[in-house]
Amino acid sequence: MNKKARVLFVYPNERQMSTIPPAIALLSQLLKQDGHLTDIFDTTFYEFEDDIKLEDGDKGGAYSLQHRPISDVDDDNLHFKKNKQEASQDLRKKILEFKPDLLAVSCSETTFMRGLRLISQTRDLGIKNVFGGVFPTFGPHLVMNFNDVDMLCVGEGENAIVDLANCIANKEDYSNVTNLWVRQKDNSIKKNTMTKPVDINKLPTITDIGIFGEKRFYRPMGGKIRRLLPVETHRGCPYTCTFCNSPSQNRLYANNGSFFRKKSMKLIKEEIENHIKMWKVEYIYFWADTFLAWSPKEFDAFCEMYKDIKLPFWCQTRIETISEEKFKKLKEVGLHRITFGMEHGNEKFRREVVKRPYSNKLAIELMKIPTELDITFSVNNIIGFPGETRELAFDTIELNRHFKSDDTSCSVLIPFHGTEIRRIAEQQGLLKKDSISAIGNSSEAGVLDMPQWPKKEVAKLRNTFAMYVKFPRDRWPEIKKAEDDPEVHAKLSQEFIDTYWSHRDDDLREAVKGLF
Repeated sequence: MNKKARVLFVYPNERQMSTIPPAIALLSQLLKQDGHLTDIFDTTFYEFEDDIKLEDGDKGGAYSLQHRPISDVDDDNLHFKKNKQEASQDLRKKILEFKPDLLAVSCSETTFMRGLRLISQTRDLGIKNVFGGVFPTFGPHLVMNFNDVDMLCVGEGENAIVDLANCIANKEDYSNVTNLWVRQKDNSIKKNTMTKPVDINKLPTITDIGIFGEKRFYRPMGGKIRRLLPVETHRGCPYTCTFCNSPSQNRLYANNGSFFRKKSMKLIKEEIENHIKMWKVEYIYFWADTFLAWSPKEFDAFCEMYKDIKLPFWCQTRIETISEEKFKKLKEVGLHRITFGMEHGNEKFRREVVKRPYSNKLAIELMKIPTELDITFSVNNIIGFPGETRELAFDTIELNRHFKSDDTSCSVLIPFHGTEIRRIAEQQGLLKKDSISAIGNSSEAGVLDMPQWPKKEVAKLRNTFAMYVKFPRDRWPEIKKAEDDPEVHAKLSQEFIDTYWSHRDDDLREAVKGLF
């Protein structure tokens, strides 16, 4: 029997990103099944100086009307209050109490530097670490440039984390574990080969959701607190959007299997039933880049499977996947909210730069369907693309004005490593090849400082985007003033909330009446 390793997950999360990531819960479950012990240090509720200096996530989101004020929280245990303690001190305390053999850091590009700082401040404790996630996969050389990083995982980590834990527990050499880059004693890097993609239909349907703690089961959404848990239905995406790293994941595994996979309906059902039984889940978020990337047969199988579940759910998909028949069926089985990725409103720009080749006419017609069916939906948009102008961004605003969406999201582009848009930005000299996007300096204001549209001006439009979409056109001069005047912005924001948000977000149980 293998000896036990103690693995402490470190999750340097951004505030307001409160949906539990299924990957960590899955990895923890696999480790425990193999006899190891796990715990987590999660920064979701911590306050960090780098956030505050630029723009706190909560304040920034509210200021730009990216999320609704939470209106139905009375229990202090459910408030998303900031932890005033120093995160590094609490991590040190956690390490001394749990006594891990390994620190496993799960990070994106924007959270990597936060994770690195936390790890660096505990190096004196002598605990080995491994970094995993999208950024270590597509920026491994950048990650290993930091001497405080001992190892990283390229690609999926299900097999690597268990093999690594087994080696550590049994005091065996782990330098040959597949998918790992390992720092040697002479500071050289050993780069191991990758395994083929994991068979997601052989993974456990009970995952270690409980590692995150009860408080993390609750997520503010639509101004309400939902007891929500994620369920992975797809891994990867068949589409080729330039701002997303899924195409690069497909290429990474091109000679070793397909990265895009779908979970069987049987296993999806089992996982949901386990969530209901073990965690009393009230609301499901289907974790998929494009939820409706099903074949017609698979879609029908999902609806047949889910009609017995009777839990409201939220998912995201692409505009091109909409049909009246599909959405009628989805509403019947429990669809409560859906998010559409549109990203840009200029057809030529969307086709050539974003790689989404559908017409505005089609988008306008298809987006009438959720409105006519009274399905609550939001639309995701991105501004600040390489070569974009303010005028082009207003094409995105104009297209959104045709939609009767409940929420309109606008993000400033972050050109992540592993995306085509990153290559384009570097080619145009808009950012350095080795630069890393971090929390604060990227999530609100962007990282591309383009001569035709400086990032400060991009941020101003982002902060008023929803106003331009929802308010009548004769209010636009006033909104333009709000871009520069905080008092005008505050006045219009309150009017926006009172007009467009106060009456639409029905109580969850009312919205899904008849499903229970």
